[in-house]
Amino acid sequence: MAQGADQLIGTIDADLINGFGGNDTIAGALGNDILFGGNGDDILRGDNNSRSPDGKAGGDDIIYGGSGSDRIGGKSGNDSLYGGFGDDQLWGDAGDDLLSGGLGNDTLTGDNFSNGSGSDTFVLEIGEGTDTITDFELGTDFIGLGNGLSFGEVSITSDSNNSLINVGDGTLAVVLGVTTLAERDFVIL
Repeated sequence: MAQGADQLIGTIDADLINGFGGNDTIAGALGNDILFGGNGDDILRGDNNSRSPDGKAGGDDIIYGGSGSDRIGGKSGNDSLYGGFGDDQLWGDAGDDLLSGGLGNDTLTGDNFSNGSGSDTFVLEIGEGTDTITDFELGTDFIGLGNGLSFGEVSITSDSNNSLINVGDGTLAVVLGVTTLAERDFVIL
């Protein structure tokens, strides 16, 4: 059972890896992995333990950051990334990824480093902070409204070259470089 600042690397099989406490570095390697960061400011990667987003052929991973300000990269595959508690940074990279920052002011990047491949869904919920979506691609990506939130409750305003997604007097997200969001860009989760 990992408790300190550990480096945990998976195998070619489907792995279940839990970092528990500490500032861990966890990489799933090639299988369809489930990774848990636990407590601490963790680095979690779905495939190889590398900053390179192209990764080798990898699995469809599920990654949970837990508590702390985590850095989570799905790498290749159709991954589901959940930041948890803290101001997290999530990168889906290649594939059709789901990115949910959780509680905190999170930065969500779908596939900025993988040449725009993949249809990503950025999950927003009331009361979870203001997220920044860095690479929303109109006609390809989606804003997922979770926890009972409907499009009718959302208002969209523009600020310079960005869109602000608001509910009441709170801002759920800032979508960088996009000023023309419409109902077709949203899905109910």
